[in-house]
Amino acid sequence: MRNLCLTVLAFLALFLLATDLRAQDGSQNMQEKLQKTMQNLKREIRSDVAVDNSGMIIGKVKCSRTRHSGDTVVYIEKVGDNDYDPPTEHGVVDQVNLIFVPHVIAVQKGTTIDFPNSDLVRHNVFSTPDCCNQFNLGTYDIGASKPITFNESCEIPLLCNVHAEMSAYVVVLDNPYFGVTEKDGSFRIENVPSGAYRLKTWHEKLRSVEQEVKVEGGKTVEVNFLMKKRK
Repeated sequence: MRNLCLTVLAFLALFLLATDLRAQDGSQNMQEKLQKTMQNLKREIRSDVAVDNSGMIIGKVKCSRTRHSGDTVVYIEKVGDNDYDPPTEHGVVDQVNLIFVPHVIAVQKGTTIDFPNSDLVRHNVFSTPDCCNQFNLGTYDIGASKPITFNESCEIPLLCNVHAEMSAYVVVLDNPYFGVTEKDGSFRIENVPSGAYRLKTWHEKLRSVEQEVKVEGGKTVEVNFLMKKRK
């Protein structure tokens, strides 16, 4: 009887160890998948515009009292009459390890974004009722994907009905001249026509700031911003 009990206990211990190892492997695989997704997905979707003798805007945004200065959108408010064809390329906001990836995506007006579910559980994606592009994709299965086209310029908070901790933002802009900052705050806006413009910023928690900037053909102008908490 004693030997039988020892055998059962040994089997149970081996079973629990195998279960724990499988859980660790699964967690590690999801972390690796999350990192790969974060590296591969674009945070800027725009149309390609041919511009003769264009200039470029570069700079850094310093975000006060935040973990880093990434995920800030820097954009030119108006270029010409802001009449540009929408991009044919789709954006992607994926769902991996209970996280929307990317957390912030900036797109030109008229862009379609695909929302795949690459997680191990079902998800729902919806926008808040007070935003300009209101939608609710409902709860859908692992491996499924649903598209939404964003035809109005504004910020759209994204949430999941199934997982309250998930959040992200789509920032829809009127023209293709914008950039999303890296964690160090750096940004780049290329192929800008010569002219004088108003450059503005957006951040999910910080107060927007703006500067006047003059772009000359064949030259690069540097613009830096300091962003602080909203009052």
